[in-house]
Amino acid sequence: MESSFQFIYHDHDHYAFSQTNMSDLVSVAAIKDLLTECPICIEHFDDATRIPRRMPCCVQSICQPCLETYSGGSAKLSCPMCRHRHNLPGGVKSLPKETLILKTLDYLKIQKGLHLPCTDCPDKETAAAQCENCGVFLCSLCLNAHRRNITTKAHTINTFDEMKGRPVHSFRRLHQCSQHQHPLEFYCHTCDKVVCVSCTVVDHDKGKGHNVVSVDEAHKEWSKSSDDIFVKMKEKSERLGKAEADFMQMIENIEMSKRVAIDDINKSFDNLNSELKQRRTLLLSDVERKSAQNLKLTKDALASTRDLQTRVKSSTDYTRQMRSKADKVEDLQMMGSSTTSLRAMFEETLKKVPFVRTGVNFVQANIKHLQDNIKAAGMVRSVTFSPKEKPHGVPDTAANNAITLEPAEFPSVMEMDRRMSGQEITCPMLEWDSGTARDGIHISGHVITNTLTAVTPPDTGCRVQRINSCLASRPLMVRNNPGQLYMYQVNLRFSLKKVIPDNKMALEKALTAFPADACWSQLTGLSVRVVACSKHKQQLCLRVLFNNTRLADHPLCQNTVGQSYHLQLGFLLDGANNKIQVLNATDNTVYTTVTDVALDRPMWVMMCAGHPSDIEASVELISGHNITGSFTDYNR
Repeated sequence: MESSFQFIYHDHDHYAFSQTNMSDLVSVAAIKDLLTECPICIEHFDDATRIPRRMPCCVQSICQPCLETYSGGSAKLSCPMCRHRHNLPGGVKSLPKETLILKTLDYLKIQKGLHLPCTDCPDKETAAAQCENCGVFLCSLCLNAHRRNITTKAHTINTFDEMKGRPVHSFRRLHQCSQHQHPLEFYCHTCDKVVCVSCTVVDHDKGKGHNVVSVDEAHKEWSKSSDDIFVKMKEKSERLGKAEADFMQMIENIEMSKRVAIDDINKSFDNLNSELKQRRTLLLSDVERKSAQNLKLTKDALASTRDLQTRVKSSTDYTRQMRSKADKVEDLQMMGSSTTSLRAMFEETLKKVPFVRTGVNFVQANIKHLQDNIKAAGMVRSVTFSPKEKPHGVPDTAANNAITLEPAEFPSVMEMDRRMSGQEITCPMLEWDSGTARDGIHISGHVITNTLTAVTPPDTGCRVQRINSCLASRPLMVRNNPGQLYMYQVNLRFSLKKVIPDNKMALEKALTAFPADACWSQLTGLSVRVVACSKHKQQLCLRVLFNNTRLADHPLCQNTVGQSYHLQLGFLLDGANNKIQVLNATDNTVYTTVTDVALDRPMWVMMCAGHPSDIEASVELISGHNITGSFTDYNR
């Protein structure tokens, strides 16, 4: 392939070439950066001191001084790059020189016009040309002799001026056996070594079982093998690239989940703080209001008392002083005019208040309960999706990951759960977990809908990815107490946008100890589904399954576009008898009783609200104090 080159100078002794076809050219700058520097000391290789030695473990070349430093002069060497340990009886010098780097160094010297010694003469004069056939460097004197020698006069000679600008792979170097000084023309497969003709007779004799072929033949074989290796390495690199991207996405999700969790905590407690401030303001206002009336009455009575006291004291003092200065006539005249006023003042009653003592006091009602709740308010947990064996028929591209939430249970809080009077039925407090809900789920209080929101919540790595699914914020922990029952309800409202195909699911409410980010349905635990039932033609049925075994189908409504339905489901868990009853919460009739349920582990409430193009659905989770009604019909 012919190419035209232009030699270009760059700063810091970097060189580059421009050419018409760049596919067979490696720039000097790139060669210098990638091949001519030791990766340990970052010093340039040379052919005298910092000789590049090839490491057989990690496809790296390291300079001899660095390797000697790492080996400490012993036969044991730990590779500075990959830490692989080597036993080198001959020391570091027994490692092969990296001839490609040495050739590159010579190539750079030619390109930069630096001294390159003549190979043939003992004076090591500066070479000016190279014999393409022999690979030797020749000074001007040796060049003349080479051209006159009968053996070499037909050889092709390239001057250094002609070689400037040529690609590095066109540059030849003399490969000579260090033991016999003959050209390396053969390859021993047995020893995995390039050898000369003398070596094939002495140490690599075919008669001794050595498999020796020509360099050309071996190169063809290795080229084919290396091509296969590079194809596999490319595939490996692509897999590693994908893994790297996956890990980067995981890191991004973890960082995102951290930021979202911090924001959620700050918002929640800012709201709590605001409500506490409002409550404090209201209580302080109540103190002012309830104190004001009695305070006014008391202050008015105090002012009246002080006024009367002042008048009594001043009148008494004045009368006494006047009488002390009056004779009998004057005294009679004064007392006659003052007696009526004094008597009226004496008979004047004190202004009274309707209490002896009064005041306001702060009743710390519910403060202890509030403090207990604050101590248990919120929880930070890890949500982990781990690969799970796919059920039969589930495509490999569909998600099927086991969901692990740690810790599994909220800290206990006094009266967090409510017991229904007279029925011994505990109603746990449950709510939907917006942090795990898929972005197609909208949560408002205790209600979820499968309508898309205007703002897509961030992917924190905690969200269910498949279908429009959501978990409750905590699991049900059913204690094995005699006669103890647990109850919660789910209100389903849906309207069909499409006819659901036979045996296809529209909605699912699950109760499972092993929640999964499944492609559609939960296959372990209790699953209550709204399905198009092939048994009841053109009907939607309530199908109850346990561990993927069908237990019952109850017709609900017509499977027609626009059909709407409201379904109130009750779930009664009997820990003592290990059974669950699925109830119609409107009249407490039993749909199905599931037996042999292991209720001694956390049971997670999950909901799949269906695809919004098929069905419009809202699901209300009713628990705790929101549950009303009696369940006297329950058959213990």
